[in-house]
Amino acid sequence: MAATDLFKTTGDLRVYLPDVGASKPLTELEFAFRQPESKMKNLLEDATYDQIKDHYNDTNNDAIIIVAIKYLQGALANLAGDVIFIMDSGERNANKNMYRYQETLQRQAYLNNANAEIGQLLTFLDSNIAKFTSWGSTALYTTRQEQIIKTHIEFGKYYFIDESAYFFSRVVFLLKEITADKITPVVGVFSDLDSGTDADIIDQVKRTLAYLTMAMALRRFDFMELPKTIRNNAAESARTIRTGGMEAVAVKMVSDEIEAKGRTYLEVLERMMEKKKTGTLAEPEEINDEENNFYIQT
Repeated sequence: MAATDLFKTTGDLRVYLPDVGASKPLTELEFAFRQPESKMKNLLEDATYDQIKDHYNDTNNDAIIIVAIKYLQGALANLAGDVIFIMDSGERNANKNMYRYQETLQRQAYLNNANAEIGQLLTFLDSNIAKFTSWGSTALYTTRQEQIIKTHIEFGKYYFIDESAYFFSRVVFLLKEITADKITPVVGVFSDLDSGTDADIIDQVKRTLAYLTMAMALRRFDFMELPKTIRNNAAESARTIRTGGMEAVAVKMVSDEIEAKGRTYLEVLERMMEKKKTGTLAEPEEINDEENNFYIQT
């Protein structure tokens, strides 16, 4: 990618990335945009990405396209900022300009900003699918429509992900995997459940799905790709650990806790389905435990 595809001057880039020197030519930053472009093309797919990019130099002032361009610019700039920051680490270390924790905070700021811009772009594309018709045929969009939980807002009702549409886009394929492996064997075809008489079961399905998906996300994603709230939870756990590799150990602790809850929710779901099918339900000691203050209504 040429940086000039979406930024005419360094001044345009500095709107989103003020840390870049005003006198630095865009041509010297070409390397920093290759990875961000690849990331965004993988997410949006070529047709949608190119539709936005190709209108950058248009003079028709299409208001919808202009907004999409700004979100894409914001995403690319902050992703590029992270690349530039990493590449400059050798010089910073030699000059002792930053402590390690300060570098981590700066990288998190770039990635948080990028994720926010990407999330805004995804939500905007959803709202303007008549304009961005190719968006409706992308793997991400079509797969999301097939899921039990279809939006980041709904997912957040069961497990808070900082209202991140982008993070939700990352877990859509995990939702699909968990549904096939854990949910469908218990409830069968989800769409066959009745929104009235099976409301409690539907709610339990979504709660179980959200927790098991988050547990898997923590195991598979890089720490800095996680929502800030979850990173904070892991950081809090890390403060109680005195061994090497604290971050990884802390993330595993949080993941294990979330998965344990998800498995408990799955057990309850299995018993709810048993009652739906048979009309009766035995109360096994391991679930109805007075000491744990845990009961299931029969």
